[in-house]
Amino acid sequence: MSDDEGQDARRADARDALAAALKARLLTEPFARVTVTHLTRDCGLTRQAFYYHFHDVQDLAAWVFETEVAEQVRLLASHDAWADGLVRLMGYLRENRSSTTAVLEGLGRAGLERFLFLQMRPVTAAVVQEVGGGGPASPVHRALVVDFYTSAVLAVVLRWVSQGMVEDPYRLVGDVELMLHGAVQESVARLDARGRRTQA
Repeated sequence: MSDDEGQDARRADARDALAAALKARLLTEPFARVTVTHLTRDCGLTRQAFYYHFHDVQDLAAWVFETEVAEQVRLLASHDAWADGLVRLMGYLRENRSSTTAVLEGLGRAGLERFLFLQMRPVTAAVVQEVGGGGPASPVHRALVVDFYTSAVLAVVLRWVSQGMVEDPYRLVGDVELMLHGAVQESVARLDARGRRTQA
């Protein structure tokens, strides 16, 4: 292993140790009471090591959230697993309520929405590709369909978060799935039909 590789591994280990310390703390105390001193003492790192990686505890919470949510979203790889994956994502948000709340406070709703949109868009694109027979023929229309359905699903998730994550994710995702059933294919068919009329 080269010196650079060793240094990268140590940096990743430090970030992971701080993340684990934060998550352990959040099991027993509110986010607002967690300090850099607590975290560095819990995982045997110096304050200098903490500030090398993160600006503050909120920055660490955002990194943990973004890293783990990105991993959850990557599990939504196919149309068949889409609903189960969304339930898993919502379960993660609820199980990590303190981190979710901290990220909302730090990024704001708009920042959280941008992050989740970028994470979820490739999943929606795969669903449109699969369910919509490749999606609309026009690249512009294909992008429109993907953006529209990503935004629709995201709006439901964000409303659920803002209302305290109380409603059962299985029921909510089931409702979303019911509403979307056939809607993607219909959107693709209508846009393609209009495109053919325009070209005629």
